[in-house]
Amino acid sequence: MAAKRPVVAVAVAATVAVVGVLAFRGTGSDRPVITRAGGKAPAAPATAPAARGGADPTLASAGRPAPDGPRPDEIAAITGGTVALLDGRDGHTLRTLATHPEAATGGFPYLEGVSLTPDRHQVFYALASDCGAATIYRVGADGRTPPEAILSGVSPSVSPDGRKLAYAVAAPGPAPAPAAPIPGPAATAASTAPAHAGDVERHCENAVVVRDLKTGAERTWRYPDTPDFTTNLYRDAVISEIAWAPDSTRLAYTLSYEGDSISILDTESAADLSQTQEVVIPGGGGNSSHPAWQAASGLLGLFNTRFECCFDDDYTGPPRALLVDPGRRLATPLLPSGRRVTALDFDASGAHLLFVDGGRLYRRSGTQAPVGLVTGVTAADW
Repeated sequence: MAAKRPVVAVAVAATVAVVGVLAFRGTGSDRPVITRAGGKAPAAPATAPAARGGADPTLASAGRPAPDGPRPDEIAAITGGTVALLDGRDGHTLRTLATHPEAATGGFPYLEGVSLTPDRHQVFYALASDCGAATIYRVGADGRTPPEAILSGVSPSVSPDGRKLAYAVAAPGPAPAPAAPIPGPAATAASTAPAHAGDVERHCENAVVVRDLKTGAERTWRYPDTPDFTTNLYRDAVISEIAWAPDSTRLAYTLSYEGDSISILDTESAADLSQTQEVVIPGGGGNSSHPAWQAASGLLGLFNTRFECCFDDDYTGPPRALLVDPGRRLATPLLPSGRRVTALDFDASGAHLLFVDGGRLYRRSGTQAPVGLVTGVTAADW
């Protein structure tokens, strides 16, 4: 699967000059921008995926912080093989929610996709491998119960209205039916990874599923079985990040193969993933990742740089975190150029942001200077 790509929050946009004009094109373009780290297949998650069938009403999450609310008190974060709640002021650990020793090696499997529900009662995350078995877990934010393995997939993301969970599943294959909780005792986080998949055929997680957290109903979007979408670029690509727009209807996702690209899916109008819009920055690098929407403005934060391999790229400038206006097709700097951001995330109001740079988690509120919190964080959400 793609290299670890945490989706940590970023700070507030600086008031700066326009950097460039954004162009959008369908993901069926003749120059797709996609990325996946190489390497041999890692160990699969130890817990079996959830059986599909009935709904689980306990997954539902209601409530949302006020748009003008204060800085969140807590941050859900992944550090190595641990999922924890951090103090929003200084980043110290308040509660450890889950521990996966098999994900602490720096290789495969690894933890990703942490998502805190708007009511701040539950945290979703995934134990992912390299296009192999992957499991989505749910754990209470109070730390009183062990995590439960609830679904098979990666990159979980709860919608801002708390009603839907988006995640990625393996494709091609039949569209998944609604899922149900795993029967039997709750899974523990300290699981033991099984042996490698060996010669089992690879199935990469490159279809988007949106699940109604109250009813369990699901809908799946995948790339069509046409010549343009049956190449290795799509067959072996992974949806490594998903970020909901403030309207809880559109979502942005990172498609990863030998580079990264961000596309926007309208879940009300798109029939499949060929009808998404890929975000491209003229004059910028071809590699874009770490999408994060700002609720107050409706703008999309992202990280942009040149390709490190495999595609021609004329961009010679520094890496940049940008704030994108999809409607006006404009981009402005989100952070000073040169920061190599590995995760971005806005809070519900859009006034408070998190980002990871150089392995350190930072927070930023308004136009204040970023405040360094802790090191070792790969993904965070508040």
